[in-house]
This record gives sequence, C-alpha cells and structure tokens, in this order.
Amino acid sequence: MELNRKQNDDRFWQRLVLPEEDRRRLYPAMARSGSYRWFRSANVIDLWPYRNSVEKARICAILLRKVP
Repeated sequence: MELNRKQNDDRFWQRLVLPEEDRRRLYPAMARSGSYRWFRSANVIDLWPYRNSVEKARICAILLRKVP
C-alpha cells in the first residue's frame, strides 16, 4: 500500500516538474533549488539510501548553507 502511494505521488509531481534532462537543456542558467526532481533515464540510481549518517549530515549542512 505504501509503495502504491509513493508511485501515485511520483506520478503527480512528474506531471508538474520537468525531467532533469529537459530542465538542463531548456533552462541551463537556472540554478537547482533542491526541490523535487526526477530523471526520465532508467539508469539513474538514488544513492541516498546507501550513504551513512555522517555523509547525510554533511550533505544536508551544505544544502542548508550551514557549512562549518
């Protein structure tokens, strides 16, 4: 049931947000905001689940501009 909800959420956002390949081509100067993004390519893998807690904290600090 949770997987079905996640798939529905993804489909919803994919209707609203350009795939990353198109966004970079159409708006090359636009900086990434860190919001939802998706890739049309099937060979893109989400690496977040494979990162340890130290790496995740470092990445979050950088994204939130709280670099020590």
